[in-house]
Amino acid sequence: MRVLIVSDFFVPHYNGGGERRYFEIARRLVSRGHEVDVLSMKIQGVPHHEEIEGIHVYHVGPEIRSPPVRTPLDFMRFMMAVFLWICRNDYDIIDAQTYSPLIPSLLAARLRGIPMVATIHDVSSSHGDQWLQSSGLASVLERVLMRLPYDGVVTVSRSTASALIEVYGRSPEGIHIIPNGVDLELIDSTLPATGDYIIFVGRLAPHKHVDHLIEVFRSLSSDFPGLKLEIIGDGVERTRLKGMVDEYGIGARVSFHHSLSYREVISLIKGAKVLVLPSTREGFGMVLAEANACSVPVVAYRSGGVVEVINDGENGFLVEPCDRDSLKEKINLILSNSKLRYNMGYKGRKIVEEKFVWDKIVNTLKNTYRVILCQKRTS
Repeated sequence: MRVLIVSDFFVPHYNGGGERRYFEIARRLVSRGHEVDVLSMKIQGVPHHEEIEGIHVYHVGPEIRSPPVRTPLDFMRFMMAVFLWICRNDYDIIDAQTYSPLIPSLLAARLRGIPMVATIHDVSSSHGDQWLQSSGLASVLERVLMRLPYDGVVTVSRSTASALIEVYGRSPEGIHIIPNGVDLELIDSTLPATGDYIIFVGRLAPHKHVDHLIEVFRSLSSDFPGLKLEIIGDGVERTRLKGMVDEYGIGARVSFHHSLSYREVISLIKGAKVLVLPSTREGFGMVLAEANACSVPVVAYRSGGVVEVINDGENGFLVEPCDRDSLKEKINLILSNSKLRYNMGYKGRKIVEEKFVWDKIVNTLKNTYRVILCQKRTS
């Protein structure tokens, strides 16, 4: 099977959850004898063609200096480049990630008679904090994109699938729920960082509410004088969050990291006492599964696909969105009780081994591709 994956960016040049998912899937498909090409945007200083673990990555369209920041013209040029590429190359199936890859992939796939799958991680629905750029136009486009006649839709959680059905009227028959996973081999071969700290990993975007965590950490400081907070990620909130840390006088105890390798991120997660994700909108929450794979308990706001990763009280705690008092209480409980922390980490690891291992997930996706291929051939 010859597969084309279309994504705005790809690892190691951008390490978002969707990019990491596609990388883990692609390299396993290659190891099983399939051919996988990836189309993504050009990045300054990066060759136009790379081979990464047998995956052929082609960078097309405009050259981006600082991913993920792009102009409307950049999006349009990339979409045209994707359309032309598919028109000139042969594939058995195309898997395109939201958002800009969807329209050109669908149009070119229809023209060539190639089945096309849309991978949709999350939808904004009524939330206004989904979009960091061109929010008005993006919101309108989402309402169109979620209704287009793809040959199949893959999404990462029941929560996103429900939104596609209830908000956008998609038929449940064409939606395949295939969650994210973790690389247990990489995690087990990575040494934990040292120190006494809690951790956040993710985009520094408004809906992630890292400011809530900073406020809670400030109030925890007196009870845990040696405790530190490690914040891994980048985004539009970075300057404001650093300003909060300075204003609270806790700069010596809070560290911001970005541009880390994936192994460096895993090392920091593995050494943490608890991972906190105070996000009010998550399609899945891959970092929660990664923390549990590291035997680290988690505390998160009860939102979206988060509830499909965390069993409240078992491998972590769920807190009602924006309830800072409960967020503090649950973090405090884990920090204060080493037996609870160990048990939650142990149970979290077991859950990941049962449900969120990439090899099992790739088997499911490969079978999904084959079903869609057969349906396309007989239609």
